[in-house]
Amino acid sequence: MSLYLITEAFNKLGSPTIRNDDFFDRISRRYSVVIIGISFLIISTCQFIGDPINCYTQNVEGNHMSYVNQVCWISGNSYYLPFEKSLPNRYEIKPNKVIYYQWVPFILLGMMMLFSLPSFIWVSVNRSCGVNTKTLTNLIENLDHLNPESRQPKIRTLIRHIDKALVYHHQPDNGLFSHIRTGNYLTGVYIIVKFLYIFNSIGQLFLLNIFIGKTYSRYGLDALKQWYYETEMLTLEYFPRVTMCKFTIRTLADNIQNYDVQCLLSINIYNEKIFLFLWFWLTFVAIVSIYGLLKWFYYFTIRSRIQFIEEYLKVHSHHSSPQQLKLFLKDYCRQDGLLLLRIISKNTNKIVACEIICELWDIWKIKQKINSSTDNDGLKLLIPSTVI
Repeated sequence: MSLYLITEAFNKLGSPTIRNDDFFDRISRRYSVVIIGISFLIISTCQFIGDPINCYTQNVEGNHMSYVNQVCWISGNSYYLPFEKSLPNRYEIKPNKVIYYQWVPFILLGMMMLFSLPSFIWVSVNRSCGVNTKTLTNLIENLDHLNPESRQPKIRTLIRHIDKALVYHHQPDNGLFSHIRTGNYLTGVYIIVKFLYIFNSIGQLFLLNIFIGKTYSRYGLDALKQWYYETEMLTLEYFPRVTMCKFTIRTLADNIQNYDVQCLLSINIYNEKIFLFLWFWLTFVAIVSIYGLLKWFYYFTIRSRIQFIEEYLKVHSHHSSPQQLKLFLKDYCRQDGLLLLRIISKNTNKIVACEIICELWDIWKIKQKINSSTDNDGLKLLIPSTVI
């Protein structure tokens, strides 16, 4: 039963039912959250079920092994000292303390929340701008792709919603939210979210310097260098397994006794491997996120936009001139409409995407014909979406 609950929890990590973005976004908001969630489960199990620390208590009077272990774990007074160096006296500067090991599960939880934040912003903005990409992609996901008869009514409902959204964004509005109706608002937000994914992955590399050490941002590079030169992995400075713990015991008559005991941090065996992997994962996520952003910048160029629409129109033998395509993209779709069609094409098969784009093309051509046949006063008739 417990294994089933854990499996179900991991299946829901990263919002797997939301498919209103591309693969590069899902690497951050879903796969990264799942990977960090697995790491969280491993570390939490070792901390709360196993013995994360064991101290050598022979020089402490009496049998106080459990007390010493708890004090050294909770107080955070542990520090790393190589065996070739002597213990510092009261006048010497103490080595840097190892303060992160108690907080690793909370650090991992914070990383999961940071990876989910850009997706939360994107979904929230979608709900408020009139184009709910989550609803559209969920409707497409539930289509019966093998049965055209049952698929067509749902596709028409989907097209009607898209057409209404595009018409809404074309209507003039001088109010507080007039910027939403420029046809570029959703695109601008999506680009900002893309930047947030990049800053998030790079920022976490440097943010971990605060908890683990000032040189963690070079951890993976140092490991590769040591592996290349076939030297021993010097991970002790990052995640020491044997540390010294300093604590004080008050006895009768206010007799203060200071102790320095040697402790084994077995939990760092797992921390070492997990945070080394996370260094490479964060680097990988940053690289692919930058590549995904550059790819979308290319998608917004006029050449790429025309090629995208033309590719689907040719499948249904829709004849179009370059001038018509430019008008369709500029006056009807705009950047937000094209963004929506791109997202749909990335989250469904080519057949459904082709049907949607071709239907929208036919609607636009009908509107063009009626607008061209209006009276000489230049009054243009706006065809409602119910013509579909």
